[in-house]
Amino acid sequence: MKKIALFCAVAAVAVGAIAGDGYKFKFSSMGDTYADGTPVLNGEVYALVWTKTGAFAGFNADGSLVDAANNAVVGKSIAVDGGCTPTVFVVDESRTGGFYSMFLLDTRVTVADAAGDVTKAPAGLAEDGSLKAVNGSIAVESASFEVASATVATVDGVAQGMVAATIDWANVPQPAVVGVDVGEGQVVLDVADTVPYVQYTVVGGATPAAIDAAKPLATFLNGSAGGTVKLTVANPGANRFFKVLTK
Repeated sequence: MKKIALFCAVAAVAVGAIAGDGYKFKFSSMGDTYADGTPVLNGEVYALVWTKTGAFAGFNADGSLVDAANNAVVGKSIAVDGGCTPTVFVVDESRTGGFYSMFLLDTRVTVADAAGDVTKAPAGLAEDGSLKAVNGSIAVESASFEVASATVATVDGVAQGMVAATIDWANVPQPAVVGVDVGEGQVVLDVADTVPYVQYTVVGGATPAAIDAAKPLATFLNGSAGGTVKLTVANPGANRFFKVLTK
């Protein structure tokens, strides 16, 4: 008999033969924190992840999976008031083997509004439900499962720690400066061809050869798919040449 194991950090549910319409279960959590210990923000994303062997390879920074052959995201939910809002997931017949784990994602990005005020907030989901950016993921430590299926047995779970996201730099476009606004005491660069999962800043120098890549002159901001990012050098000083730097 094929089995499905549903893992969180402290408990798991093992399920037997699958019903015709799949398994239906409700997941919720409360009091969750990011890997840095700060409380999860409203709008953050939770993901129900299927793994063939129980080993989750993690996400790429663009929201895709590192090991798409052996891992899959089978459901997503959103954080409200410090936890995952109660969400019903259905596991269909295509996933009768392997393991299921609930992960809290870290999709926080740093952006600036029209006034230049910088905030850090979850990137959330795109209109089509896909992920915009992922910094990393961590198994949920406080979880409640309600499973509405037959042959269900509770078993001990295995905790999974923080899995940092990776950036495939080969697929990151080269940013392009498409506008420069020199004002009183500041320089603002309009940077195009950016992506939400990469951060950008400006470095500069009095000459091109003197550009110092170790000294960012602007706040690191996440990019914007299909749009430009404004990078502000508040005090350019002797710097007359600028270059966009990524991380």
